[in-house]
Amino acid sequence: MNYTMTRHVFLRNCGAAAALVVLLTGCDPNRPSDELSNRIEMDGYSFFPPVERGWLIASRSAEKITLLKAGDMEGQSYLIEGGHVGLDGLAESGGIVAFTEVTHRKVFPEPRFRIRQHDVSGLQIAGANCGMSHVIAEDRDPGTGSNVVTAVLIDAVGTICVHPSRPDLGIAMIYTHRSFPEDRDRGFEALASSVLQTQQFGGDAGRGDN
Repeated sequence: MNYTMTRHVFLRNCGAAAALVVLLTGCDPNRPSDELSNRIEMDGYSFFPPVERGWLIASRSAEKITLLKAGDMEGQSYLIEGGHVGLDGLAESGGIVAFTEVTHRKVFPEPRFRIRQHDVSGLQIAGANCGMSHVIAEDRDPGTGSNVVTAVLIDAVGTICVHPSRPDLGIAMIYTHRSFPEDRDRGFEALASSVLQTQQFGGDAGRGDN
């Protein structure tokens, strides 16, 4: 998959994020959705979305999905993305935890981003071997239009799991929060982890995508 997990860092502010999604999808972010109150089924995996109001599906295909939610404060937005990723180089990388670390580090390339913190660990989710990564990074070119703020924070928690029936296929999900430094949500890591750990895996996933 094309790893576009920090797509919302290019949105100018939370109001623009909401307006953009309404324009592209015709959806009202404040309107409840039956689909977002139930488990979301994708090709080879499924998960429960967050329970907060305001989430909507910005884009979706058989294997890839993007959920977006505008925050309550200026410059704040939330994003969840999921999709397939090839694991051809998994053995050479040293296993799923190392693969996850390297893959997520590439999402935040220098000099635009400065990684403040990057923690990785291994875990099992629904019987699948996974790597979990938590990144806190500064975006030095956030496009906020502000002459005062020079960077915004991206708080990102993501997993890459080896699909139980296809060891060459990874299921990648990431949940990110974009905010100004003073608005950082200290409870975000726990919240994001709880959502990611609702994943389940099944089916003959992705036989036509590689």
